[in-house]
Amino acid sequence: MCTLSVISRDNGYLLGMNRDEKIARGAGTPPEAREFGGTKAIYPSDGDRGTSISGTCISRTWIGANEHAVALALLNWNDVVVGAVDVPKNRSRGLVIPALIGCHSLAGVREALDVLELAGMPPFRLVGVFPSERQICEWRWNSRQMEFLLHGWEVRQWFSSSLSDKQAERRRGATYHDAWNEADAGSVPWLRRLHASHAGAPGPFSLCVHRSDVRTLSYSEIECTSAVVRMEHFVGSPCERTVGDPIETKCDYRLDLRLRNVGTE
Repeated sequence: MCTLSVISRDNGYLLGMNRDEKIARGAGTPPEAREFGGTKAIYPSDGDRGTSISGTCISRTWIGANEHAVALALLNWNDVVVGAVDVPKNRSRGLVIPALIGCHSLAGVREALDVLELAGMPPFRLVGVFPSERQICEWRWNSRQMEFLLHGWEVRQWFSSSLSDKQAERRRGATYHDAWNEADAGSVPWLRRLHASHAGAPGPFSLCVHRSDVRTLSYSEIECTSAVVRMEHFVGSPCERTVGDPIETKCDYRLDLRLRNVGTE
């Protein structure tokens, strides 16, 4: 249950994500810098640890970015039917991003996913942002097989709700449509304001979710330029948020050059 926004730019991107979760689970832990196979990455944790594909104990997450400017975000897929029944669901989706966040490129993520053991994981949608290749991609796992979608370098949003993904897309999508008419649309203040909005009244399908047992427990934001990847993380409902300390990791020098070339083509 989440809302994800990706705003593509000539020299990078802006990404914002609400984590909607059962209140009893808690807000998790703030982002930390970690290293995966020599690649630095940053991501928050859901507060639990699991066993990675290599057998090591690792913090689970729903969003992350690395020093090659690759960003990954995962949403539950609730409306899927095909392949979602009669399959044991005993593995956490929170282990997917830690297994992939060390990859440098779209090709690397695809190769890593091909060998990743997903059996036992509930359905999910994984979104990848690859500015050096000017591609935004989506993988859809229905608990039996994976579908790959290529979206190109464009502004996109994804919506998830345990009540109905389709209703969340319709209602929250209307809020997005109206918000794009605002003068500062696409900016950092605009994105934060949007993810904190209630579109009339707080409820299950407002962007900032308010239900008796489920709320938006945090908001994570990633901003990538030709020089730096920067993550900010807000603990609690975005409408009541307190700003955490930003964590930065310098982009790889070669990636810096590729991003600038992309922006001038």
